[in-house]
Amino acid sequence: MDVIEPYNFMTATADEVFVGVEKILRLKRKVTVPIKKSNEGGFPMKLKRASKWFVGFLAVSSLSLVFLMANAYAAEKMQLRFSTMFPQTHLHTVLNQKFADEIKTRTNGQVEITVYPVGTLNAPDKVYESVVKGIADIGMQPPTWVAGRFPLSEIMEMPSDIPSAWVSTKVYTDLFKKFPFKEYDDVHILYLHGPGRNLITTKSVPVRKLEDLKGQKLRSGGGTVPVLIALGAVPRAMPMSEAYESITKGVVDGTFAVAEAMSGFKLAEPVKYVSVPPVSTSSCQCVVMNKQKWNALSDDIKKVFTDVSNEWTEKQAFVWMYYDKMGIDYFKSLGKGREIIVIPASEKPQWEKAVAPVWDKYIADKNAMGLPMKEFVPYFQERVAYYITKQPTEDQAVAWVEANLLKK
Repeated sequence: MDVIEPYNFMTATADEVFVGVEKILRLKRKVTVPIKKSNEGGFPMKLKRASKWFVGFLAVSSLSLVFLMANAYAAEKMQLRFSTMFPQTHLHTVLNQKFADEIKTRTNGQVEITVYPVGTLNAPDKVYESVVKGIADIGMQPPTWVAGRFPLSEIMEMPSDIPSAWVSTKVYTDLFKKFPFKEYDDVHILYLHGPGRNLITTKSVPVRKLEDLKGQKLRSGGGTVPVLIALGAVPRAMPMSEAYESITKGVVDGTFAVAEAMSGFKLAEPVKYVSVPPVSTSSCQCVVMNKQKWNALSDDIKKVFTDVSNEWTEKQAFVWMYYDKMGIDYFKSLGKGREIIVIPASEKPQWEKAVAPVWDKYIADKNAMGLPMKEFVPYFQERVAYYITKQPTEDQAVAWVEANLLKK
């Protein structure tokens, strides 16, 4: 016999209510009321009709509750779009998907995030803008791709001692926590990270000292152009996807880019030399959320996003470090006289002197904007020096990636 257990329909889950209604409907089909023949009128027959009417009423009422609860459940469930600048198989995108999965798990399915790889929701250089406009709800992009809009973030592309993505990530995060980045006022920052240092690759002329750079045409990004000019090179701004053909055809002599590009874009193939300069530049990435969507979240959901974001910062740095090692390893594997040149520390003062005017201009321009350069720049330099002493090894980063992103 079906038994309807007493419970509160208002606090029950939708599945529990459906089960309860199913039992009620079965009960309605089976219910009978013992009727004794009576000469005094039809009271037993009325009782029978009333009992059936009551069960039917309860079933209809419960079904109404089910539909109301189902609609409320659908309304509470939030669907978000996460746009990234990397292709679907790239490990940064894989890690973005794990971020989405972790948010879903910790919110008990209340928040579902669909990750859109490069070009599927917007152009790679339009990710940030698409988040501001609400086309995407979450996005990941280098902020400095939008020229002039992120003056404090530009410091990550200034000449420095940054040796790895882990240091870049920690430094950028600390800067954001300490200083008001008004450039991000139109979004909510989930977390920040960044790649390692840029290397010099050349096809024919090895760069062993500063003088060797003179006249070398190098593919570069917009933020590194002033640095390369100061070092005596000839920068050629172009998409990374065009660099391979440009090197083979002699349009450029090499690149100024992170090691990852040597494997990711196969740029190790047309070059013969990789030089590790004593002073170089890095970059930065932001993972941001549409401000209106963030403000609409409940406090407990916001806490989940904050907690997961804090965990993901270092993981993103490990992916950068993994790819940098893969780039160097790929270059080495090609053999045929290829050479990695580590320019000695004794050359560093000469390089620092060459790029000093770049720093002077950056500070003067930002001071003119009312930005706190007197405190900002020394803090940046102090954080770089501090995290250099704390950074994990490249092997540790590779081991984490292999265990967590590449395991079968």
